[in-house]
Amino acid sequence: MYTLPTGQVLIGDCVSIMNKLPEKSVDMIFADPPYNLQLKQELYRPNMTKVDGVDDEWDRFQSLADYDRFTEAWLSAARRVMKD
Repeated sequence: MYTLPTGQVLIGDCVSIMNKLPEKSVDMIFADPPYNLQLKQELYRPNMTKVDGVDDEWDRFQSLADYDRFTEAWLSAARRVMKD
């Protein structure tokens, strides 16, 4: 039987962690997923401030298909563990 930690943030691979949790056992998930914002050229906001592209390893994907697979995996895991 898995004992759910309370009052703490679970740090690690989100899909792996959520896959260990019981179904419908979580009240809230704070999601700040990777944006896959790997810019090949400069990008500016409407106020003309420059958008910094992502260069961290956790936010790099080999392809859009890989990014889509990751997104579907974490959303499915989140849906499974969230209470009604």
